[in-house]
Formats: sequence, C-alpha cells, structure tokens
Amino acid sequence: MTTQHKPRYVTRAINEKLNIEIKVLLWKLLDSIEVKRKDKMDYLQVFEIVNQGNNIKIINRQEQPAMTEELMKMKQGSMNIEDTIVWIIDDLEYRTMLFPKDY
Repeated sequence: MTTQHKPRYVTRAINEKLNIEIKVLLWKLLDSIEVKRKDKMDYLQVFEIVNQGNNIKIINRQEQPAMTEELMKMKQGSMNIEDTIVWIIDDLEYRTMLFPKDY
C-alpha cells in the first residue's frame, strides 16, 4: 500500500476551525511533499499558515532530516483563516491532521 492511500483523519478541532479548502490544500501539499522527498520525509509534517494582508503563505517544516520550505503564497479570498500551525502525523496505518494542542 502506498502511503498516499492510507486512511486520513482530522481531529474535531481541525474540522471545526479549518474550512474544507484549506484541509484539501494541506492534504494535496502533503502528497506533493511525499513525491518530492520520497524516503527523506519525516513522520511529522508541520504546516504554518501565515496571513500577509490579502494573502496567505504556507510554510512546511520537518525535523528529520531538518527542512523548511515555503510551499506557496496565495490570495486569501473568502477563506478568512487566522495564523495557525497544523500538524500531519503519519503513523504506520493512517494519517491524522491536527493542531499541536490536540496532541
């Protein structure tokens, strides 16, 4: 089973606080990171969402091996998202999207 086909879950807090567009975007970004990094992908991916006026910037970090990458800048549009950090944890059987405080 490829990791892209693992079941994906979100915590209740993620479901309540993040709109569907951001959740889908983060899953797609995770898929592209996986393709790009292959075996150098850490089990914990950190996504930092930063407001910059009418734009948002998404930065990805991981610890092993240490990497930080600005993934994208885009117009905020109707998403109305606050600065936040989202984790996606990949365990052996599934992936979970959560806020650090949910851990």
